[in-house]
Amino acid sequence: MSGEGVSPLDITLESIRATASKYNLIPDVKYAYGTAGFRCKADILAPAAYRMGLLSALRSKSVKAAIGVMVTASHNPPEDNGLKVVEPQGEMLLPRWENYSTLLSNTDSASLVEALKDLAEEVDVTLTSSRGKIIVGRDTRESGPLISAAVTAGAQNLQCKVEDIGICTTPQLHWIVKQTNISKPNTLEDYYKTFSDSFINLYGKSDPKPSIKVDCANGVGANSLRTLAPLLSDYIDIVICNDGSSGKLNENCGADFVKLMQNAPQGVNYSENEHCYTIDGDADRSLFFFFQDHKFNMLDGDKIATLFAGFLNTLIHEAELNLSLGVVQTAYANGSSTSYLRTKGIPVVCVPTGVKHLHKKAEDFDVGVYFEANGHGTVLFSDSAMEMINNRAVQETRKIQKSAATQLLAFTKLINTAVGDAVTNILAIETILKLCNLSPESWNNMYTDLPYRQLKINIRDRDIIKTTDAERKISSPEGMQDKIDALVSDFSNARCFVRPSGTENCVRVHAECATQREADSLAMSVGSMVFDFTEALHSRL
Repeated sequence: MSGEGVSPLDITLESIRATASKYNLIPDVKYAYGTAGFRCKADILAPAAYRMGLLSALRSKSVKAAIGVMVTASHNPPEDNGLKVVEPQGEMLLPRWENYSTLLSNTDSASLVEALKDLAEEVDVTLTSSRGKIIVGRDTRESGPLISAAVTAGAQNLQCKVEDIGICTTPQLHWIVKQTNISKPNTLEDYYKTFSDSFINLYGKSDPKPSIKVDCANGVGANSLRTLAPLLSDYIDIVICNDGSSGKLNENCGADFVKLMQNAPQGVNYSENEHCYTIDGDADRSLFFFFQDHKFNMLDGDKIATLFAGFLNTLIHEAELNLSLGVVQTAYANGSSTSYLRTKGIPVVCVPTGVKHLHKKAEDFDVGVYFEANGHGTVLFSDSAMEMINNRAVQETRKIQKSAATQLLAFTKLINTAVGDAVTNILAIETILKLCNLSPESWNNMYTDLPYRQLKINIRDRDIIKTTDAERKISSPEGMQDKIDALVSDFSNARCFVRPSGTENCVRVHAECATQREADSLAMSVGSMVFDFTEALHSRL
């Protein structure tokens, strides 16, 4: 297109038409932006990725800030991939824009220009505006560069600046987006310096020097730890296991495998009472485990939340700070953890599964601790809390109060408040254990988990199941919850819930009982019922 009378808008729309023809929709493929963004087989993701480049550019222009796009499928197998959009402060994409994402990703190339014009008008954005910046990162999957390129093509079609930071963990991308928008140091090098310095300041040296082992799920977390470990080598040794040099991503290793199987990952040689961690494929989840008398002991997100909350609660009281502290959990939280926190006077609230729900609710507290049982979580500090903590640390003259406030201030700098970060959470856990002189056994014995079992049940359509009460009850199909209640009533001290997965076409069953045998039996009974119930529904359709 050339000649007089051709407007910048005409040129922009023509470039979109030309590029969109390279990213035509695939017949019979439908995309849905869910809890973790898009997740699917990598070979069908490019059309959605191109359209999300367009949408991310619109979002950036609408908020006049940098937006992130992370290309990852986390704990999914290596043949999958996905992507999610990161808001200016490192948060998850707003629900309204999630809906836009689903609609736009399923718009065929011929209709894409008109759909974009309509969306731009609805969100009050000028398509030809030169404003806008997208920061793109990816994990180590082979399909990552192709998907990132599709995102970049979409964003550049709308004259949006694209910064491709290459391979990084999901939390690093969130942190960089947030730091960019508050005009603070925002490179990967800055990330490593910030958190290594914070750890060294709070942790100090020990004799003998401690050592930890980290199962990296053959994923991108190994890259991060390979850079971080030398910076901390005078203070702690980090032994990287399942580093991607052999073995497949997330196969028989990683946080999802360990949590689901309640067993140690393959590829980790352990010693008694050794501090061991497992993280997931994109390094936003971490779990702690150790062996005692050759018995495997896992400390999940619930245990981490109680460790963090107890530590923070002590410092807040010792510093005599008038701050509200609360813990946010999901239905997956073990009932014993909830009871333990409440006996310590720490408020606990339950929200639906998904970081966006936990993060938002945690903002209601001055200091909000949120963790999913799978090990994904962080701590949020309100602006007013940070001001109070800083003032107390600087101005306080009483020894105990000043020491507590100083320690609390240092801890805030060790936390990635943008999102759950497996790497920084590992450093925070090690710091608390040292400062509180806690062994793995004493931490684990703070309370005893109710035995539980989790199952994945593959069904034809996960969307047939709807939930309520923070996903603890099924509202549809009618009659299913009654059957679950009847099965639960046969066991002592039991609870069980079923919810559709946010990332896979399956439903997840979680059962807790007084004994492991009962938990296993209840989970199997409910899982079988759900499968039979949904199959019967489909047979009538």
